[in-house]
Amino acid sequence: MPTFTRSFLLLTVLALPPALTAQEKSTSAEVSGRLRQDITHLEERIGQANFTCDYKLFAEVEASEFIYSDGSGGLTTRDQDLAGADACKVRQGTYTLDDIRVRRYGDVVVFNALATVRASKANGESVVRRHRFTDVLVRRGGRWQLVAGHASGLP
Repeated sequence: MPTFTRSFLLLTVLALPPALTAQEKSTSAEVSGRLRQDITHLEERIGQANFTCDYKLFAEVEASEFIYSDGSGGLTTRDQDLAGADACKVRQGTYTLDDIRVRRYGDVVVFNALATVRASKANGESVVRRHRFTDVLVRRGGRWQLVAGHASGLP
């Protein structure tokens, strides 16, 4: 990098207001305590709702602009997701989360975890699937709402 560019970048960074640099540092910390428990519990409820066909929960937690992208590039909107209620079949299974990471940026939370889904097919065969997912939630009207999500299956 030329000396002029390096010096220019250094002066630019030094010229940033102290409040801005302090704010940036404070927003990058991992969330702990009550908020982490609340968001994790909400994510566990969402996972279980897929087994119980609890579309009432989905309607409450998904924001109107919610969009979900899957590991193959498919996109699903809130309306498309809620339209699946009639075709949903209740089934038995478990949904567990590990390697949980929660970060807060003001009224936004980014939740990332590994999920393990254990279920049985109609023929009784046991299935175990793992995926890593990220959800983005925004605090509105005193509650957290999903605005975006992505999941990718693990081999």
